[in-house]
This record gives sequence, structure tokens and C-alpha cells, in this order.
Amino acid sequence: MIPRKYDVETDVIVVGYGAAGAAAAITAHDNGASVIILDKMSIPGGNSRVSVANMAIPEDSEKFAQYLKTITFATTEPEIIDTFAEGVMELKDWIATMGGELMRFNWPEASYSYNSPDVTFPSLLGGEDIKRWHVKQTETTPEPTGGDRMWHLLAKQVESRGIKVMLSTPATALIQDQKGEIVGVIAESERKSISIGARRGVVLTCGGFENNETLKRDSLSPKPMLFLGNPSNTGDGIRMVQKVGAALWHMGNTACNIGFKAPEYEAAFFVNFLAPGFIYVDKYGKRFVDEGSIDSHAYGISLSEFDTKRCEYRHVPFYVIFDEEIRRRSPISWATCGYSKVIEKYNWSPDNSAEVKKGWIIRARTIAELAKRISADESTLENTIAKYNEYCRVGKDADFGRPKDRLKAIEGPPYYAMQLWPALLNTQGGPRRDKEARVLDPDDNPIPRLFAAGEFGSIWGFLYQTATNMDEALVFGQIAGRNAAMNRPVEP
Repeated sequence: MIPRKYDVETDVIVVGYGAAGAAAAITAHDNGASVIILDKMSIPGGNSRVSVANMAIPEDSEKFAQYLKTITFATTEPEIIDTFAEGVMELKDWIATMGGELMRFNWPEASYSYNSPDVTFPSLLGGEDIKRWHVKQTETTPEPTGGDRMWHLLAKQVESRGIKVMLSTPATALIQDQKGEIVGVIAESERKSISIGARRGVVLTCGGFENNETLKRDSLSPKPMLFLGNPSNTGDGIRMVQKVGAALWHMGNTACNIGFKAPEYEAAFFVNFLAPGFIYVDKYGKRFVDEGSIDSHAYGISLSEFDTKRCEYRHVPFYVIFDEEIRRRSPISWATCGYSKVIEKYNWSPDNSAEVKKGWIIRARTIAELAKRISADESTLENTIAKYNEYCRVGKDADFGRPKDRLKAIEGPPYYAMQLWPALLNTQGGPRRDKEARVLDPDDNPIPRLFAAGEFGSIWGFLYQTATNMDEALVFGQIAGRNAAMNRPVEP
């Protein structure tokens, strides 16, 4: 229902103030539109701000597009992929106009706990020339993490343009007129409902549903899944677009890592091991995988084995077992991203001693004691570790093929364990959209004046290509902002 009088009016409303929202707002403003950004959080930035913010940029856009069409398995229209590949090639120049500089991203140390090469699937044609980039740390962008640098770079541009930002203002509904056009939003501000009119369009960049247990239960496996990013990603936009007739897509796809859940924090902590000397075991104490072979974003797939006899996901949760040398070597929680690190400012202790004292890391004098503390069978865990240590002695992992240079015995006492879970970097599902970032109905017709970008209805419907969520946020954020600004104003 259209209000008789709006509380606020503007040309373009952007819902969600992460990288996609900032790109949309900047572009809409630069195309002559007045813009208001809404964000439900008091601290803006969304998942973009707490990410590594790597960007995959290839040498050849046509080869890149062909490669992406292969890994998306026809879940995304070819013209959308072509538009994305062309847009990625312009990102370096666009970021330069924002005052930023990109540099090649290189991992500071090799990870032994997952596989994270420059390209997720390098054997496929077009994947061999992709490199990862991120915003360089400079006096202009001094923040310690890539996502925070990207976020502050864009936020400064929003501020310099005088774009109005309304924080702690969640959007609750879209306003649709009798012709089916989206002409505004209903939001909450200071515990009051307000109406905001959009003369030209609404752009939804409000993220995914990593913190919505109902949507995760209905759409994703394995179950349960934790989240590593922004707690505000509760799928609010999905409910709003469904009410105005939007089609959904890609609801079952995610970028999923592993994480540890501390009771004191809402979001999980990234987990990363920088040396061998650890194994993963299921809840029964059995090893189940080559611990370093899992793709860095595909833990959801790797942990999805369902046991029909026990009616459970056998590997959820699972445990990492390690020794004193690993405990002392380096922080187990990855310090380059994550909500708990970037926003809540928790600094994991260098030798993990603080986390042992907190009880986050379980310590035991014997393997049998460790088994009791993780509720695993004592003899099973003892046999598992003994077998693994023998593989290390002979230099061959007969069960899972872990490479010889990554085989190191677990020596103790003491022995350590942590309970781990599949933990979402982001979900990919949301409203179906076209190459113009327009939200579509079930018949593939655009819903007039409604656009979406970024994680909210991402183009990644099957396999996720490493370092492309930030690409997508910036490419389709610009497209959405430009197209919304170019709409004719709503007639009175």
C-alpha cells in the first residue's frame, strides 16, 4: 500500500551498506540521482568489511567467461557470465578512480588445513591465467585486513559525495504500486515504522542468510552450519522480494569454510593450520579425509556425507587433533578476516595458550583422556592416531593419500582437540536477476524498478570460483546503481 505521504523521498534507495551497496550508491549518484543507503546494523560494512576481499582478475575475459560457464553448470545464463567477465576487467581502473591501488595477493604462509590455490579449478580451460588481487595497504588505506581496506575506501567516496546513510534502519517491506512497480520501502528507525519513497528505483544489496536457521535448515546441507561473517545476514531481503513476486535461485549454494564456535561470540572463528601435525576425526574418533585437500570454500560439500543408519551428518561436528608443537607454533584462528576479528577485535593468542585457558581448546594428558573429553570411543581414537603416526613413519598415507611432505606424527603428551563445524563465509541464494541486475519474477520478467547485487542472489549457482564475491559486488553494484538512476521518475 502506497502511503499518502512519504516520511522521506529520494531517487534511489540502496538497502545494505557493504561493497555492493556502496558501489551502487556511488554509481547512482554519479549518474545524477539522489541516493539514500539503509543498513540494519549500527556498524556498516556487511560481509564485505570482514572478508579477505580478494578479487580474481584474469588476463583474458573471453577465456575467463568460458571457464566460468563450465563451473556454473548452466545454473547462470551465459549473458550474465559474459557481462560479469567484461566488468571484472575494468575493476582495477574503477578502484583507481576511488583512490585505491590493487596489488597481487599472496598468502603470508602456506596453509596445511585446506587447498587454496590462485584458482580453484586450474585444470579447466580459462582458469590458468586468473590471479588474485586486493587493496594495497597504504597511508590512504592503512587498515590491516583487505576487506576493511576496501570498505573504508568505498565509504570515503560515499561520504565525499554527501550520500545520506541511515544506520540501525532495517528495511522491512517493499512498496509496490498498482502497476507492479517498486516505488519505495518501509523501514524501522528508532523503533518507529517509516516510509521512504524511491522515484527511480530500489537496489537490494542486503546479503545472504548465514544467520537464519530456518532458511539454512530448508536450503543447505550439511546441518547445522555456523557462520563466520556479519550477524546481520538473516535473509531479510528474501522475504521482502518474495512478497512482490520475485523468483529465487541458487539457494543451495554457499562458500563454506570451517570454524570454531566460542560461547562468548556470535560468529565463529576461522581455523587455519600453518604446519602439519594434526588430523581431523569424526565424532566417533575416526579419520575421514586428507586434511589439506579440501578446497578452501567447499567444506560444505566435503562434510555433507549423510549416515542413513544413524540418521545424521557423520562429520558434523568434527574434531581436529594436534600436539604440543602445533599448539605453540602459531594462532589457530585465521587473523585476516571474520566478524569476530575485524569488528569485535578479538586477537587470538600467538601460541593458543589463552584459548586453552578459556577451555576453547581441549587439553589432555593421554589420548584416552582426550577421547573422553570429546565423547569419542577411547580405543577408536587411539587406533586412529596410531595408524596415522605409522603412515608418517613410512611416508605414505594408505587411507586418504595425504602427501608425504604433509605427514607429521602427532606426538605427546599433552594432546589437544577442538570441536569444528562447517562455517559459512556466505550464501549465494536470493532473487533471480538478469545481466542488468534487474530482479525477475518466475516468468523471467523484470519486476519494475527493483535491482539486486552482491551476495543477495549471487550468480554462483553450482561451484564458487575463489575470490569472485567481491568482484561480483563491485561489478553488479555498479550496473544496478546505474540502471536504477537511469529510470524515469515515478509519475505522481
